[in-house]
Amino acid sequence: MVRFSTPLIERTKEYVAGFIGDNFTEKICYHNIDHTLEVVDACVLIGSKCRISDKELETVVVAAWFHDTGYYLGCENHEEASVEIAQRYLAKEHVKQEVRRQIANCILATKIPQKPQNILEEILCDADLFHLSSEKFFEKSELLLRELTYQNIKITPDAWTKKSKEFVEAHKYHTPYGKKILYPLLKKNLALL
Repeated sequence: MVRFSTPLIERTKEYVAGFIGDNFTEKICYHNIDHTLEVVDACVLIGSKCRISDKELETVVVAAWFHDTGYYLGCENHEEASVEIAQRYLAKEHVKQEVRRQIANCILATKIPQKPQNILEEILCDADLFHLSSEKFFEKSELLLRELTYQNIKITPDAWTKKSKEFVEAHKYHTPYGKKILYPLLKKNLALL
């Protein structure tokens, strides 16, 4: 995995890890710190392949750290809650308003159905659903089903498989890297479904 860090990313990482730790519950077994770390790593990989600037990469990585923090306040509209958490923190960090707006837009773009409007939003969207093209697809799918069960959402294994298949069939990656590299891997997982 490509490594990338800045002082702002390191402070954000510490803050978000603390936030998730303070709000930890076993019921959030998919949208947890492991998912966040995987999305951050995927952002760095995809961002480097898309040859964005270091400043742009910093922006999308900070957005990745915050993108699911709102889930700890409730799964409904968690993207909006994540933006609020990020904005409060980034204001204290004296991050410029324009960068804070870009981070907010990246987070909001991850809402399903994804509707990214620029390369930074595309990178975070592709990173958020990176697992659809990974060897961890089935493991992650099982964790998401378990998380939904904790929310009292009843779904049979057969219905979940059908829903997963429909979701994966409909998914399109947005970045050139996602289209060229990730999409063929997604198709392999789809065939296994």
